[in-house]
Amino acid sequence: MPSWTAQADGTAHKPAPGVYLEFSVRERAAGFRTGRPIFIGRPHAIPKPEPEPEPEPDAGVQIRRLSEWGDFARLVGEPSAGGSFLASAVRGFFENGGEQCVVATCSVDQWPALLDDDSRDRASKLSEIDDVDLVCAPDLVRETADQHVALQRQILAHCDRLRDRFAILDAPPDAKSRDAAFHWHQLVSPNGALYFPWLLPLRRPGEEAHADGDARWVPPCGHVAGIFARTDRRSGVHKAPANELLEGVADIRVHVSDEEQSVLNNVGVNCLRALPGRGVRIWGARTLSGQAEWRYVNVRRLFITIRRWLETECRDLVFDSNHTQLWNRIRDRLTNYCYALYQSGALKGETPAEAYYVKCDAETNPADERAVGRVTAEIGLAATKPAEFIVVRITQEAASGSTEEISTISERS
Repeated sequence: MPSWTAQADGTAHKPAPGVYLEFSVRERAAGFRTGRPIFIGRPHAIPKPEPEPEPEPDAGVQIRRLSEWGDFARLVGEPSAGGSFLASAVRGFFENGGEQCVVATCSVDQWPALLDDDSRDRASKLSEIDDVDLVCAPDLVRETADQHVALQRQILAHCDRLRDRFAILDAPPDAKSRDAAFHWHQLVSPNGALYFPWLLPLRRPGEEAHADGDARWVPPCGHVAGIFARTDRRSGVHKAPANELLEGVADIRVHVSDEEQSVLNNVGVNCLRALPGRGVRIWGARTLSGQAEWRYVNVRRLFITIRRWLETECRDLVFDSNHTQLWNRIRDRLTNYCYALYQSGALKGETPAEAYYVKCDAETNPADERAVGRVTAEIGLAATKPAEFIVVRITQEAASGSTEEISTISERS
């Protein structure tokens, strides 16, 4: 029997010619990441001393990839006190846990072409950026109310067509609670969420006050995108990006009451609230969908992530022979992925069988489907939903002194 002795460096010494078995742990290649937004905004003036790549020859659309806040001035342009909210959104993203983002700048009249996936223009190449899963457009608020809504609808339509990204939208800057609720009625999609109200960023040492002396309120999408990224990295996309502290925020423009939020929450507006002793937090996790199955941001993003995973991890199976061996490979691969989701807490159920099922067999692939070169697999998932309302019932029993004592303590807390 072939044998060898292990060396100190972990290698093995082969004493004689023959067949030897070596066992090693295969490291899986890093897959796609979540919580990576693309920010759409107005162009900024890039400092001339810094060398830049040659501009693209197609109508001034610029795409830049940023790994830290310091990249903004070097690659996108110097942050300005007025004219654009792009810099404040990107800064808020990195301050709240974001790691990488893409910035697309162009003039206002080019924004529709940038999002028009049916166009053959180079400006519609936004759909070809496949390593992003969030879309933010903080500069939309610079337009009229009708244009603002129209462009937000176009962003949602872009996400609906591609089905691999989620839009983080901002309520109008001067909106009150009633205005935010009305704004929601004009936007319907499972692939987006609306956040309200606007934020006042902290002034950093050395920063000058706003030119007109007024507070510089900014849209919340960038800060919220950072929370998405932070939550994804810490817990996974199945965790609702809510009840999370917003960093770098001094105040919010509208302080929403419990009664106001009960109305806004029911129509799918996610509120940012200043909670006593807990700072400013995201206090909502609902999409802009009217469908109950897509009500929550984390549930929708979980299915978006699964779709992105399938497109990435199953490409190597294209053009394989369409028979039972291929079906078994697909089923095993999908089952392993679903089991990993179950272990992470993304799926509900006491057992894996209650949490998910995977089918890829002769039933899902009849002869007429195989004849046209199609392979079909079916996945069923029971996604966990966030606990929006935690109800604690406190009962007092006169016959039990210990129960009465516990009830009193609970009521005081």
